[in-house]
This record gives sequence, structure tokens and C-alpha cells, in this order.
Amino acid sequence: MKIGILGGSFDPIHNGHLHMAKQVLKEYELDKIIFMPAGHSPNKSETEMTPADIRLTMVQIALEGTKDLEASSLEVDSEERSYTYRTLQKLSEAYPNDDFYFIMGADSLDYFDQWYHPEIICQLATILVVNRDEFSYEDLSGKIGQIKCLFPADIRIVSCEKYDISSRKLRDWIKKGENVSEYIPKNVLSYIKEHQLYRGA
Repeated sequence: MKIGILGGSFDPIHNGHLHMAKQVLKEYELDKIIFMPAGHSPNKSETEMTPADIRLTMVQIALEGTKDLEASSLEVDSEERSYTYRTLQKLSEAYPNDDFYFIMGADSLDYFDQWYHPEIICQLATILVVNRDEFSYEDLSGKIGQIKCLFPADIRIVSCEKYDISSRKLRDWIKKGENVSEYIPKNVLSYIKEHQLYRGA
């Protein structure tokens, strides 16, 4: 199978995440995409994040009824820091006959060589870089060329219409009591309201 991996804090998951995943599915004809909520994030303070089990639940709710998008608790269940190379190692060991495609935003590519063991990530997965009109094709191609000079990598660009929203912005709007129904799946928004999430964020 061709399996995409989309990691993130998903705090909360929103329609931009779903839009990006569906675009990648279509363009690269993947069999499915696994949403991988971070457990112990190496880049963010956990005291500032919603508990991992709640973020996972929101992702599960958002993906209910979809046949080619699913949630994984792999990183949430782990006691280790959520490093991408570790996650891909575990997936490759569990599913040795599948091909993995790691999905990242174009902004992350700029410092990808500073991630923990990017060479292992590239060894275990094709990298799909989603460009939401943030960078020119020439700039991205140049950065990809620089990375390929450092270690073998199969990095491909996914063109995706810009969806101008972020989880940080949504948390702020929810705190202010603003209407965010345009940006968050209805069932996820019901869960957020029921549990009064982000009101004190």
C-alpha cells in the first residue's frame, strides 16, 4: 500500500488539515493517509498544549466515516519524544511491504536538515512537500537540491490551494467567543464546546 503520514499537534484539527490531506491523496494516488497527533512534542511546551488524548479524540471524530483517512495513537501512546524518524522506523517494522510518504508543509522544508536524523526519514519515506502558495517553485526546488546534496532523498512538491487558517488562530478566536464553524468540522466543534476547550487558552 501507499500510505501517507501527516503529523502535527492538531490542536485543534481543522478543515485546512483535511483539505491538504485530500489534495495529497488525489495527486499522488495514495491508498490512505494516517493522521499522527504528536504525543510528547520536541518543539512545543506540553504545558501549552491540549492533552494528547483529547487532541487524538478530536482527530478521530473529524475522520469518522472516511475510508482513506485514519487516526493513529502511535505517538500519543509512546513514552518517548515524538520524533518523526522514530515513528517511521516503527511503521516500517510493522508494515515492511508498504511504501510511506511523509507529508510536510513547505515552511518546514527550510529547516528539515536540522531535524533529528533527517537522513533516516528520507531513507524510510518519500517526502511530499505541500506548497500553499507560500514559496515559488524555484525556491522550493533550490532547497530540495540542497538537501539532496546532504543525503539521498526523494522529495516531491504538492501544489495545494492556500487555506488561510491555523490552529493557533482558531484557539484565539474560540477564546474570544468568535464563530469558527467555517473552519472546524461540525462534530469536532461540538466536542470543543461540550468540553469547553480553549476557553482559558
